[in-house]
Amino acid sequence: MKLLIQPGEGILPLVKGIAAAKTSVEIVVFRFDLLEIERALTRAVNRGITVRALIAHTNRAGEENLRKLELRLLGAGISMARTADDLARYHGKLMLVDRRELYLLAFNFTYSDVEHRRSFGLITRSSDIVHEAGKLFDADTRRIPYEPGVDRFLVSPASRTVSRNI
Repeated sequence: MKLLIQPGEGILPLVKGIAAAKTSVEIVVFRFDLLEIERALTRAVNRGITVRALIAHTNRAGEENLRKLELRLLGAGISMARTADDLARYHGKLMLVDRRELYLLAFNFTYSDVEHRRSFGLITRSSDIVHEAGKLFDADTRRIPYEPGVDRFLVSPASRTVSRNI
């Protein structure tokens, strides 16, 4: 496991992760304005990597900015999905590379978060955690219920409905 601390680490670990992808990159976006990451995703598509993005259905910056991002990514050949609007809040920021490595981030993919705010992220290859993050990505992309399978992979009940007896 590797800890990323912002500001300081910057986006280089994310760009390197995308560049190292052999088969797929899956990314969950709440806010996004980092052109270097957008370019890295485009380069991945051009290398034949499957790139899928899941974008929050809305954020405080508004629908217009999310729609512009969505159109740019679609134009680059990235498969897109929007989160369902039935979730109280969708604030996820993660990236899966080849379903072998998970980048779980507290910071947004924005210049201000990376350069001016104290935040952190984790990079892990723990197979059960990576697998569970993939299940969550698939469920949210397909807008189907997520069934938790690993106790140590926590998903906020305030941001999604978890169909699980408590």
